[in-house]
Amino acid sequence: MLGKTNKILTLSSLIFSALAIGQVEQAQQTTEPQFYDDAERGWFWYEQLPEEEKEKFKEKLQQDNQPTVIPKSSEPQEESLSTKWFRENFEKYRDAAIDNPYDQEAMRNYLYLEKFMRDRAVAFAYQRQKAVYEDPFLDSTTQRPTANFGMRSMNTEASKNRSELLAHIGKQSGIYFFYRSDCSFCSQQAPLIAGLEREFQFAIKPVSLDGNPLPEMPWPEFLTNNGQAEHLGVVQVPATYLFNPNNNRFELIAQGLQSLTQLQTRIIYAAERAEIISAQDVERTRSSGLYQSVNGEYNQFPFPSDAPQEFKDFYYQSIGGQ
Repeated sequence: MLGKTNKILTLSSLIFSALAIGQVEQAQQTTEPQFYDDAERGWFWYEQLPEEEKEKFKEKLQQDNQPTVIPKSSEPQEESLSTKWFRENFEKYRDAAIDNPYDQEAMRNYLYLEKFMRDRAVAFAYQRQKAVYEDPFLDSTTQRPTANFGMRSMNTEASKNRSELLAHIGKQSGIYFFYRSDCSFCSQQAPLIAGLEREFQFAIKPVSLDGNPLPEMPWPEFLTNNGQAEHLGVVQVPATYLFNPNNNRFELIAQGLQSLTQLQTRIIYAAERAEIISAQDVERTRSSGLYQSVNGEYNQFPFPSDAPQEFKDFYYQSIGGQ
């Protein structure tokens, strides 16, 4: 009996709650005029939205109408058939043709790419040559001729300058020749040193490390080493040194057996270090760059003022802004 009573009370409470909620909603609805209760607005009159709702609706329309922005790729797009493209892709097409030579499409792709690259290389070569011919600074023939008769002529001029310079050095310097009497290489070097003495008037000072003359001594007298070899740093023989009496400088020519041509070349460079001759004097012994300027000088072709600006910036940076 008690259980039945509780069920009745619970059901009554639910009914009461539902009725209360319905009354509240009805009260709220009656506070605002309904569309169908307002005869003056007409049957087809559109319901006006509140101002707050209008603003929200406008904002949503504006957002929906904005164009979709596609983000740009941070990396530049690779240009087809560019040099970079060929470096990265050409081998793939070549390998595809090699792996399956019966695939005609793969073979034709490779051959077309190859021809395109070859044609571009030919065009580049012609344009490069054209640019070189237009600019004497880039033209190697401004330093040395390419015609056979021109090369022979410049070689002859360089040899003449070389002989004149060696004669000038010979009159202002001497050669110290260190040897041992039991050294076969020293015996072979001695006649060449004597030849320099005859041809260019070098003053030769032979210095024996063991106190004895060579078997076939070209000079009637010689010096015995008295610490000179140790002072100069002689470690093997034959050894030759150039001496400038004007400033008492010794410069190494060579330690070891040298040919006559090698001796002459090394003497010229030693003379430059000993301050007997200048760098310009040395340049005139080379078989290039011997054309004279309009002033009669033998300087290298000057750096052009109309060189590309970017290169000029690099060039002046490389020489310290000079």
